[in-house]
Amino acid sequence: MDKEWRKHGTHRRTTRYLIGAAARRTGPTRSRGPMLPTATSARAWPLEPDRSQAIAYDALEQEIQVSAEGVYVPRAFITAARALLALGATSIAAPLACAQTSWATLSAPPSAMVPAGDVLRAGHLGREIGETQNIIHFYSDLIGLGLVGPRDAPRRFMVSHPLAEFAELGEDANAYDSVSRVALLPIPGTAAAPGAPEMTIEAIEIKGIKSRTYNPPLRDPGASYLKLIVRDLDKTLALLKDERANVITVGGNPVELSGWPGMTGKIRAVFVRDPDGYPVELLELTPTPASTAADDARVLGARVAIVVDNLEATCRLYQSLVGPDLKFWVSPALLGDKTYESLTNTPGQFRLAMAMVPGSPVPLEFIEYQDHNKQFKRGFIQDPGTAHFLFMTKDDDLIIPRVKAANLHTLSKSNAPVNLSPTVRSFFVPDPQGFWLEFMDRDAKAAPAATK
Repeated sequence: MDKEWRKHGTHRRTTRYLIGAAARRTGPTRSRGPMLPTATSARAWPLEPDRSQAIAYDALEQEIQVSAEGVYVPRAFITAARALLALGATSIAAPLACAQTSWATLSAPPSAMVPAGDVLRAGHLGREIGETQNIIHFYSDLIGLGLVGPRDAPRRFMVSHPLAEFAELGEDANAYDSVSRVALLPIPGTAAAPGAPEMTIEAIEIKGIKSRTYNPPLRDPGASYLKLIVRDLDKTLALLKDERANVITVGGNPVELSGWPGMTGKIRAVFVRDPDGYPVELLELTPTPASTAADDARVLGARVAIVVDNLEATCRLYQSLVGPDLKFWVSPALLGDKTYESLTNTPGQFRLAMAMVPGSPVPLEFIEYQDHNKQFKRGFIQDPGTAHFLFMTKDDDLIIPRVKAANLHTLSKSNAPVNLSPTVRSFFVPDPQGFWLEFMDRDAKAAPAATK
């Protein structure tokens, strides 16, 4: 690993994201986006800136403070990092005899928030995008997410050298020639309490770097999607259809689900794609669920779903990095009936595991399809359509030893947290599918004094 890291990490132009490079050399073809499921037999779940750029960057940092997230990754990030682990295999059998295992200890799907631990809360779903204004219009104007900063504020492209360690994106391109801009879109209903920091979509647009749209099929490992609970599904979908949004669900209309783990009451849902083709599931629950969102909010909460290659290996890795506060429930039987196939426009049954992000009312869902594509394609982090998930931590130094114990390497050549500002540090690691996890702390450690 050390030899390979030095080989690929020494020169800016030759640095590669090892997993992605390997996948592009030997992997399969790209596909579309993630998907959702249901229970069949489990009926009970009924770069240097000039003056103007410097001003813009300062303003953006202030926006970040407003969002209480401390997150701005204005330029791409990718260098070498091999992330293969052998954490055990799990067979798929339907029905499974018992939902509880050594890694999945919850006897029921998580529905209540768990206290913060080493991870304080869900930070954001990072989304690499094609065009900022299109994303703002889709998520904020049409669906109802918030927006940090005025709607008509200029969002200039810029470069930030403090983020250089995240900027070497590989594939024979010099990332220091790239520029980027960001939009932060808070998601109502994802705060621990009214007025507390909300999880956001961090939409990053990168220019000057080679990229390709990444839209894997919904059943392929590496696919992910955002699930948004909305107050009025029909009204929201009508707005999206008026704007010619791509509807994934067969027939183009919502379907009624027989149930979903961790949700109660009547559930209606529809899958759509955002302007980059990233899948979004919109759900309406009746009766309206409790939420920390404002009374007039159009969105009431969110979940993030990740399609995986090996359910047990992936969940064990997440648990080993986040800590014991990330507690899992696993479905006691295969899920996926005809209604879910229509909802996702994707056939097949799957296993499901769920865990609540500590300190946030945001569940993570992990889905492993039967007979899924084992030659799945991994995207580069600068590719429009890719995503990553941010965990805000108490101290990144608590997480780094766990990264090394899992034989992972961060995106930074130092294999350590990188200072994005004097008091904000961050690092990225890949999960087994190439989905990226970001860990960030604020005010845990001051940046080393600059040497003169």
